[in-house]
Amino acid sequence: MAQPIPIGMCINPDKVAELAPGYDYLELTVSGTLNPLEDDVTMAPSVLPLRNLQPPVQAFNVFVASSVRVTGPEVDLDRVRTYVDRAVRRAQSVGGKVIVFGSGGARNIPEGFDREKAWAQLVQFCNICADYLQGTGVTLAIEPLNHNESNVVNTYLEGVRLAKDTNRPNEVKVLADIYHFMVDSEPLDDILQAPEWLAHVHLADSGRRNPGSGSYPLQRWFDILREVDYQGMASVECRWGDDFAQESAESLAFLRPLAGW
Repeated sequence: MAQPIPIGMCINPDKVAELAPGYDYLELTVSGTLNPLEDDVTMAPSVLPLRNLQPPVQAFNVFVASSVRVTGPEVDLDRVRTYVDRAVRRAQSVGGKVIVFGSGGARNIPEGFDREKAWAQLVQFCNICADYLQGTGVTLAIEPLNHNESNVVNTYLEGVRLAKDTNRPNEVKVLADIYHFMVDSEPLDDILQAPEWLAHVHLADSGRRNPGSGSYPLQRWFDILREVDYQGMASVECRWGDDFAQESAESLAFLRPLAGW
């Protein structure tokens, strides 16, 4: 029997006390909670307490601040390397296993900039990340974003292409977020074309509300994950109403059976 898929929550640290019990892990933000724009001495008092959060921190998203460009004429590779170095070290230090690279503001291709050159810059960025990730046990998960949020890497298979072009499979893979699939009407079965590149999953429901509140095909989503013997985690990333504690409890109760618990 396949192992159940751990269910986590994308959350700010100040909301953890309101989270319903039973989630397996937390997913925090890099740019907000680890803030690699600041040096280690400045950030230590904020980063160290993250080790004690329960459930434990195991993933990070919102990787690259929009001011740290990774495509276009303003890319500063020294600044990028410093940022990635700090992010990876801090993520690992608090238990992170996955860093999600969505970061539309940092990666969007500027108007008029050569797309092939921008793609090469994305490959270069992923290779820089892989250099710092090597041997840490932390994986970079490229997040395809829908066309409203990014003008590059919009589908799971485009994410796979970027991961393949980077060619660092031990460090760089791909995320699948059902919200972005649904917004752009991407077939869920695209995952079946390259399941070996899937490293992380994000969950939501209709209108990007909490799972169980809408009509997204989450049963089929989890059927696909079981079909490909997915070994990773799945984080709820959505908008909440007025009662976070109650809604997070309802979502967990909805997701647990789908995830094999």
